[in-house]
Amino acid sequence: MKHLALIVIAAGCACAQAGFTPSRLPDGHPDFGGIWMAATLSAAFNVEEHPASYGTPAGPSVIIDPTGGKLPYLPGMRERAADNDQHRERDPVGQCHMHGVPRVMFPPFPLEILQDGNYVVILTETEHGVRIIPTDARPFLKNYSSWNGDSRGRWEGDTLVVEVRGLNGKGWLDQAGNFVGAGATVVERIRLTSKDTLEYEARVENPSVFSRPFTVRVPLRRRPADVELLEYGCIEGERDAAHLPPANAPANGKQE
Repeated sequence: MKHLALIVIAAGCACAQAGFTPSRLPDGHPDFGGIWMAATLSAAFNVEEHPASYGTPAGPSVIIDPTGGKLPYLPGMRERAADNDQHRERDPVGQCHMHGVPRVMFPPFPLEILQDGNYVVILTETEHGVRIIPTDARPFLKNYSSWNGDSRGRWEGDTLVVEVRGLNGKGWLDQAGNFVGAGATVVERIRLTSKDTLEYEARVENPSVFSRPFTVRVPLRRRPADVELLEYGCIEGERDAAHLPPANAPANGKQE
């Protein structure tokens, strides 16, 4: 009977989840407003499954496609990522650059979402990051390149779909040195699955780095009402201790 009761409770929870109705703004779209944080913090360290190591918590893969949870690197690209992992001083985030997309959505720090009828704005605690996502069908910028790229949003029912172009290719995907490379495009999907849970998915495509597109999924949890973004004292060009060059590296960063 105890097992039966648990099954009934679980089924009831599943039904409640399926029947969830989000709160809405005057324009009728779901209200994503609030402060959120990735529920799977290990994704910031490595999007693939990985064991615990010094400074890195263990975690499962957040790659839902392809099956198997591995990034579909082309030959030679995984070796490049492994080399990055051995030289974490190269990590742009360690030098206070922007996280890049999709990494900006699952750092081990909170982010805040603001909305009106024409824009969705995402403020990140790290690097004082600001993403402004127009949802008014305006065209993409021409000849544009930046860490977080150029984003354009549209609504498909209650899901916000964001296409990102113009990524500069310098950003990493996580602290383990995985990367998306120059020429990548990203399609993000964000939706409320409960009052306090946002489901974030990003489909990344770059034929020069990957044999096929891949998709990551990371849930975000709403932070308590008294949480606010803090001042993150990180200025572009600085480096934290974990990202300083090795002691024997030449001062100019080049090997003789």
